[in-house]
Amino acid sequence: MPSPDKDDAITRGQISPQDRAELRGRTDELDRRLQQARGEDHTTPETGRQEPKATQTTNKGLGGSLRSSTEMIAGVLVGSGIGWAIDKVFGTWPAFFIVFFLLGSAAGMLNVVREGLKMKTGPSDPKKGPSVPDDEDDN
Repeated sequence: MPSPDKDDAITRGQISPQDRAELRGRTDELDRRLQQARGEDHTTPETGRQEPKATQTTNKGLGGSLRSSTEMIAGVLVGSGIGWAIDKVFGTWPAFFIVFFLLGSAAGMLNVVREGLKMKTGPSDPKKGPSVPDDEDDN
């Protein structure tokens, strides 16, 4: 039966230094095995600990897709809003709404295409960063 001290410490959410060290060791071992199974073994020789692999490329792709969808939606909404406002002022209900809806959609698509080309070929100013490699050139 556990001692009253240990039960009291457990109810207060505290663990002993030995248990903490054991938990740290099991966590490190599990992390090492997971990364080895994924093919991401990045053990540093100085510490012997696993260093996480950077997720910059995954985040860059997600950020680019979110930015593209936001620009497309913003173009449509701004164009529609301007057309609706002009129609409301002049009483020409669907005319300007349709024209500005189409202009906003075209502007949104143009921004998405520009961003896609920039991602494929890299920024126009080389000082802004490296270009993204093209997968089709690997043949």
